[in-house]
Amino acid sequence: MDIKVREVQEWLNKTYGKVTGYEKCPEDGRTGWSTIYSLREGLQKELGITTLGKGFGSQTKGALKGKIGTLSAGSKGNMVKLIKGGFWCKGIDPSNFSDTFDSPLYNAIKLFQANAGVKIDGNLTVNLLAALFDMSAFILIPGRGDKSVREMQQYLNGKFSDELGILPCDGIYQRDTNTSLIFALQKAIGVSGANGNYGPGTISATPIVTSSSSAALIRVIQYGLYVNGHYSGNFDGTYNSSVAKGIIAFRKFMNLPPFTDTADLTLIKGLLTSNGNTNRESNTLDAATQLTDTDVNNLKRNGFQIVGRYLTGSVGVGSEKRDKNLTTAEINRITAGGLNIFPIYEDGGYEESYFTSSQGYKDAFIASTAARNLGFPEGATIYFAVDVDVQDGDIDRTVRPYMVGVINGLASTEFKPGVYGTRNVCLHGEELGMNCSFVADMSYGWSGNLGFKMPENWAFDQFVEYPIGGTPIDQGASSGRDKGHNAFNVRHVPIISPSDALKAIASNSLLKGKVNFDKKVTVINEPYLIVSVTASTEFENKGDGLAFNIKNGKFDPKDSVGLNEVLTTVFHMPDSGADLVIDYLGKTTISSEITAGNMSFKLSSSSDKLFKMSVTYNVQKVEDKILSGECSMTLDIEVDPLTFVTEKVNGFTSSVVQKIPNAGKIIGAAILLVGAVLFLVSTAPVDIIAGIAGFLTMLLSKLIPVL
Repeated sequence: MDIKVREVQEWLNKTYGKVTGYEKCPEDGRTGWSTIYSLREGLQKELGITTLGKGFGSQTKGALKGKIGTLSAGSKGNMVKLIKGGFWCKGIDPSNFSDTFDSPLYNAIKLFQANAGVKIDGNLTVNLLAALFDMSAFILIPGRGDKSVREMQQYLNGKFSDELGILPCDGIYQRDTNTSLIFALQKAIGVSGANGNYGPGTISATPIVTSSSSAALIRVIQYGLYVNGHYSGNFDGTYNSSVAKGIIAFRKFMNLPPFTDTADLTLIKGLLTSNGNTNRESNTLDAATQLTDTDVNNLKRNGFQIVGRYLTGSVGVGSEKRDKNLTTAEINRITAGGLNIFPIYEDGGYEESYFTSSQGYKDAFIASTAARNLGFPEGATIYFAVDVDVQDGDIDRTVRPYMVGVINGLASTEFKPGVYGTRNVCLHGEELGMNCSFVADMSYGWSGNLGFKMPENWAFDQFVEYPIGGTPIDQGASSGRDKGHNAFNVRHVPIISPSDALKAIASNSLLKGKVNFDKKVTVINEPYLIVSVTASTEFENKGDGLAFNIKNGKFDPKDSVGLNEVLTTVFHMPDSGADLVIDYLGKTTISSEITAGNMSFKLSSSSDKLFKMSVTYNVQKVEDKILSGECSMTLDIEVDPLTFVTEKVNGFTSSVVQKIPNAGKIIGAAILLVGAVLFLVSTAPVDIIAGIAGFLTMLLSKLIPVL
């Protein structure tokens, strides 16, 4: 909490709290949009605007333009106090919170101007106040900002702030920075009506840049190469060997032949926009239409070699509805025509609400089943569509969990996970471990494309749509990372129905064959431990932590490594004990017959005495038979850890363990609880964690060697 920020918030609410249209800000000492909105509304009130609003638009700027000249050394009033409040919220110290325009305020203005890269004269301007009353940062963001990007942002502000306004200088390449860079190009090549949009006029005016071109134009190339990761030299406007090498490297990375140091439209627009030169040649397309022999011939004649097709679904509504799913007959037509195919999955995903972890797991199951039935070879990458412009701040709670679900869902299959989406979405997918990216660069205006570089793992780059012979296609480029497939072989794998799978699992001694779909059954009912189980014909993800993949009847090795580390470092278990826990968990406790799937946990507590946990298993294989439909099981476990604490005498002893009835019966549930505590420790109160951890560590040490 910042005391000065809280003082500003308290003053705002006291001064304008009764003004119609003013919205009070929290008095918590933290700068946020609500405080910025309150500052704006206070400013509008002082400017005589009767209808207050959260924005800083043309009406506010127009009214401020007529007032700005009165704000100088010695002037007094609420306007000055609002400006000082803005500086406190910006993290710049104006020394005091008085209503007088004094020398400390003058110095604060100059510091802000220096941070923004504009003329340092201590004079207020409309654009400066618009930047002040905003959440944009003008210092390097620790851990995220790049000093060279900030230098570029300051340079662009210094050149064009009168026309574009004062844009962020935080070292993060973003939409505003991208727009400013295009604006700088337009100015350098003399485009009339420059607006930061790479439209037809800019396209036609884009020259071939040489060493004799203007320094301003060459500097744009240097900046463009840098933000795309292909230049590390000075931003001096000199067309030197470093620039030439960067151009060649970028052309090769984006597959933009010829691979020379020529800086033409293809190179320049490729640096500054996501879709690049949409008239360039490429060998890839995707289509939501079942292709005929005529279509295949047309595509081949136009130089295409790789075709993206959808595994399932339909497009259109009513009389316009048509199937888009790939068929075996279509595969034969396409491959006979000499083209390769890569698979796309999209049945939904047009709204953010679609993207959840459980939906990702479900989609992985559906897509892998369809790909297998069509004969796609082992190792094929399936591209899961995120066909919506998800804002950067929303990706972590929507698309990332969805992609984790996809990755987990494919972990025990023969296929690899890929993602279709904006550059930003694909960058997140790359970080999570997606094998390849199919980048939706055609939507060049989407927020997830402007200001983001291409992911290193890009395989396909969609950049323009048009019809060929009446059939709509999306043209794209390929990097060579994924060449598609032309050899298909339907594999006849053993299948098991969800009901038969459930019977096999329920034969476990813990479950005693009692489990039925959609019916909760209690399998342990002791004073200190209640375990119930529910089965479902849908995949579930009730966990709020990690999901652990099960392959070949055991945990995925990468999950086992992390679990072993926590067991030995947090719980101080010997390696032998940790190995026993992992081995037991690897058998999934319920049944060693579950050979593929995943397991997730959720912890909660309703009081200091009751600890609850849900353990959810999504089952993909039983006895090496692939399920023909969805199947999941959830164990709901309730433990009263204080039951054991009350019996504690000089710590847990073997005599106490012997008093516990059915010790062998509850060992499986106990081990499950250990796994949950380890990975979701932050979700339960400390005292409960301590009680459970102590008891379970003791229980494991006493009982596991006996099993």
